[in-house]
Amino acid sequence: MDSLSSRMSETKNAEASYDAKLARNWRRGNWGVRGFALDKTSASGQQAIVSVVAAPTSSVSADISLPQDKALPEQRKVAVARSDGSVFIIQLGSEYLTKFVPVSSQDEESTQWMDAQSVQDRSNNDRPKTKLSNEDFGAEQQQQQQQQQAQPFRVLHQFKATEQDEPIHSLIYHDTIEGEQLICTASGTSGDIKIWKLDTSESRSHGEEFFSVLTGVHTSKIVSLRAMVIPSHNVASEERNVLFSASTDGTVAIWDLDKKGELIFQCKCIDHEKDLGTVTCADVSNPTAWEGSSDENDRDVIFLGTSSGYVVGYLAEEVMAAAAAARNDELCPVPSIQFRAHGNDRGIGEAVTAIRCGGHGTIGSTVAPTVGSRMSSKILLTGGEDGVVKQWEILAQQSTFGIRLEHWPRMSSQRMKRRHHLFKGHDGAVTSISQQSMYDSSKFLTSGGDGSIRVWSALNGDELFSMDGFTSDVSSLACLGRDLLVTDGSGEYVCVHDFSIDENLDAGYDLEW
Repeated sequence: MDSLSSRMSETKNAEASYDAKLARNWRRGNWGVRGFALDKTSASGQQAIVSVVAAPTSSVSADISLPQDKALPEQRKVAVARSDGSVFIIQLGSEYLTKFVPVSSQDEESTQWMDAQSVQDRSNNDRPKTKLSNEDFGAEQQQQQQQQQAQPFRVLHQFKATEQDEPIHSLIYHDTIEGEQLICTASGTSGDIKIWKLDTSESRSHGEEFFSVLTGVHTSKIVSLRAMVIPSHNVASEERNVLFSASTDGTVAIWDLDKKGELIFQCKCIDHEKDLGTVTCADVSNPTAWEGSSDENDRDVIFLGTSSGYVVGYLAEEVMAAAAAARNDELCPVPSIQFRAHGNDRGIGEAVTAIRCGGHGTIGSTVAPTVGSRMSSKILLTGGEDGVVKQWEILAQQSTFGIRLEHWPRMSSQRMKRRHHLFKGHDGAVTSISQQSMYDSSKFLTSGGDGSIRVWSALNGDELFSMDGFTSDVSSLACLGRDLLVTDGSGEYVCVHDFSIDENLDAGYDLEW
């Protein structure tokens, strides 16, 4: 008994020590870098670069929004899409750099991808070899790899998601309730969404199946895809895996992933004849699917960012009810919330270019003294074309006409008591916003058109540290566990930033890719 208690105590202490190390590294900007590269020439001979990366989301309610909040399998994976319309599922390795090269298949008219070690092992045939040599790593790096028995990254799945070489700009990698893995992609300006199903029991060259194409709703570029869970509220109903989509034409839709993408509802939320402009970004706050959520004010909210600097929000339940009762050409109901987030009435560079729902706010189910009803809040983060990031509290409370939403601060002269409002540092439009954990809202990450990633303290507005040196815009930030951040923005390379390393603040890092 004493031995068991001792082991449990040791395990608990080790976990606490590991958590403390992660917190220090994120706070101080201490991390290591490794990664992989896909050949920069596409099958058609054109140059191809990584356009977006995505971490897997799960149908488990607690981690539908942020996969890093739950323990992930030891062999973690990431989805990668490229500018030629190809998609790869990569199993992460511990090797400093794995370069993948295309290898023609002898059995079928297709191209397979193998890592450097796999190609070198096939030295008896005439297949092309990678240009990566041991000299590229340096003697010290080789010695470290040998000691750690570093494992290379692996291509698990690959397929072409577009008929033409169109860049994929939206990507979802989702595990459903039934255990199926789905890939949802959007490319070009058609407004179509394609879904692929991955068969993990098959080999990587035969485990991808075209599942469905979602069409007939959006007529222009998709600006947002989000996997959601509609939870069950009674014994007779079951949780549903759904996909939210939004387009620059002002339409939003929710599709049933459990029924091959069957349309649940569609609605045109933004009228171009008004002064709101076009939809530039979107996100969904899905608190009804959060573990332990019991707040009477919790509602799923659709947030849209527009080219004129506005944020427009709709209660999902009201939108769905209106869409079910109205003709398809009618607009959505009156927004539940609408405010100017960036720019001014005659400003330049006023568009909202990134938006992210950030979990619980600082007001937790307290009684509002003026109305006597309970009030709670959620965090909303927005990024602008001018490089400014803003943090908002979205207040929700019961009223005579149902749930009422308000934003704070309401005027430029107002400030938040326990959080910072303005974050300035990017020289160019903000392209993506992410959080390291839904349960740790003390910091968040942003990327910009200036080729940098910045980590901010949400409490006092300080820039904790920045990651520079990317060769192009960083369009996506994929947190894969609390310790790993996967990024694009480096041409054909994908970087894995590891915050679980032991502290070595003087070492820094240097990429010579």
